[in-house]
Amino acid sequence: MGRSTKSEQNRITRFLKCVFPNARSFQVAQLKGDASTRQYFRCVIPGVDVAILTLYPEPFIPKTLTYLQVYDLLSKIGLPVPQVRAVDGNLGMVLQEDLGDFTLERFLHECSSGEKKKLLGTAVEHLITLQTQATRMADPSYAVVRFAFDVEKLMEELEFFKRNYLEGYCSLQVRVDKLESEFLSLSHELAKAPRFVCHRDYQVRNLMVKKGRLYLIDFQDARLGPQSYDLVSLLMDSIHLDPGEVQAFMDFYLEGGAPPVGRANFERQFHVMCIQRLLKALGTYGYQLQVLGRESYADYIPGTLVRVASSLKTIPQFPYIQTIVEEQLSAVGQNS
Repeated sequence: MGRSTKSEQNRITRFLKCVFPNARSFQVAQLKGDASTRQYFRCVIPGVDVAILTLYPEPFIPKTLTYLQVYDLLSKIGLPVPQVRAVDGNLGMVLQEDLGDFTLERFLHECSSGEKKKLLGTAVEHLITLQTQATRMADPSYAVVRFAFDVEKLMEELEFFKRNYLEGYCSLQVRVDKLESEFLSLSHELAKAPRFVCHRDYQVRNLMVKKGRLYLIDFQDARLGPQSYDLVSLLMDSIHLDPGEVQAFMDFYLEGGAPPVGRANFERQFHVMCIQRLLKALGTYGYQLQVLGRESYADYIPGTLVRVASSLKTIPQFPYIQTIVEEQLSAVGQNS
C-alpha cells in the first residue's frame, strides 16, 4: 500500500471488507497525491469492482463533508462526476468510481487539434452549467455558499505566494509595503465582482476523460467567487494555449449561455483574475518544492510566469508585481 502507515492500511482493509464482504482478496495501490493531505488508492476487487478510495486524515460527518455536499449539488444539475460507491465517516473513507488515468492535461498532449477543441469546449459548457444552475440551486444548507473569495481570502492567497514562492523558494527580499498595496488593490477589485459558484480548481489536471466523456473531480473546495475564476483556471493554469485560442474559448463562453456581462468588463476581470490565480499557483509550486520536496512542480513555473506576465502587461495597474514577475521570468530563462 505504498507510503501509507500500518494503521491506515488496517483502516482500508476494514472498510473494504465491510463494503465487499464476499470478496476473497483486495489489491490496493497508492496513487500519486495532489497538494492536499488526502491520500488516494486504486482498489481492485478481482471479479467484482475497481474503484478509487480517498483516505481523509481525520474522521468526518458525511452530511457536512464539503466534498459530498458539492457532489450532491453537481449530480443534481447533471454534471458528470465520479459516482460515490460507499462512505464511512468514522474511518475517513470515500469510495468512488474509477475514472482511469487520463486527465484532460494528459489527453491534450495525445489528441488531435479537433479533439482538443471539442473537449475544451465541453469543459466550457460544463462551467456555464456550474455557474448558472449550481449558483441558482445552492441554498444555505450547502457550505459552498458560506465561503467566498472576499478580500480576506484573496489576500491570504497572495500572501501565500509571497511567503512560499518569493521568500521561500526564491529567497527574495521584497518591498512589502509596495507589494501589499498592489495586493490590496487587486483583491478589492475582484471581491466586489458578482459571485457565482466556483469549482475553485477547474484546471486540466482536475478534469478526467473516460470513454470520450469529460468528468469533474477534486471539487471539495468549491466556493463563491468571480465569474472569471474557473475560466481562468481552465485556460491559463497548467496549460499552454496561444492568445488566439484563449480568445476563441472566451468568445465561446460569453456567447454560449454564460451569465450576461459586458465583454470589456469581463475581459478586464479575466486578466485581473489571472494575475491573482496564477500568483497563488506559484505559491503552491513553491511550497511543494521547498517544503515537500516534490520536484515535478518546477515544470509548471516557467509557463505560469509567462501567462501571468502577459496579463500584467494587459492590466498595467500593478507595476511592482509586474517587475517581480518579469525578473523571475528572466531568471528562469537564464537557468533553463
